[in-house]
Amino acid sequence: MNTDSYKEDIMKFKRAKIVSTAVVLTLILTITIAWCEDVLTPISIYDKENLLQISIEDVGKYHGDICLCLIAGFRATQLAISQLWKDEIPKREDFKIISAFPGQGSQDAFEFITRVKTRGDFKLELPEGTDIVNISKNNWVFIITRKSTGLPRKTSGLLRGEQIKIWLKEEVFPEGLKQYFDLRKKVKFEKTATPEEKEAFKSAVKKLKQRFVSWPADRLFDFKKERRR
Repeated sequence: MNTDSYKEDIMKFKRAKIVSTAVVLTLILTITIAWCEDVLTPISIYDKENLLQISIEDVGKYHGDICLCLIAGFRATQLAISQLWKDEIPKREDFKIISAFPGQGSQDAFEFITRVKTRGDFKLELPEGTDIVNISKNNWVFIITRKSTGLPRKTSGLLRGEQIKIWLKEEVFPEGLKQYFDLRKKVKFEKTATPEEKEAFKSAVKKLKQRFVSWPADRLFDFKKERRR
């Protein structure tokens, strides 16, 4: 056997496998983006004097995937705009956001749409006992403030602005929120899931994506408007 020829064939096979995997991943992302674009309208927002139209596709490319928490961040921003700005088009610099969710997807959605992290207008406040591995229903909470509606405090000078507290409804999860996150932990972090559990988790993610994208905001979220004190 020609050893050099054998090694060359192995390298060609590995390169072909890498290319094939990349093509499949690109195809999956493209299909997911096309599906999401059909039902999610872009967000109109001003960056200084420039009017932007930001789609879920744009955010997905920035993050590298259209995951559940990214969609949740996008939908929460849409809901906040509809409630705090009504028919007005918001400006990026008018947002301040507090999130209880540790996932990078929602943070990237907020950052790409509003640039809150760049400006220092984003804060992550995790409920006690939670982290990226251990997630509970209390993590699916976002507080979005419209800064321009604020009035200065006499004592501190800080602004009190109109804000909306948004949280995900438990009934969004097909088999229950706790069961979903228990499965997620076993599949993604502990690596102890059985083949059946892996399949169940894959099916649950698919159902959740469909719901996150297609359900109306008032079915997906509960929310409360208030003035920041």
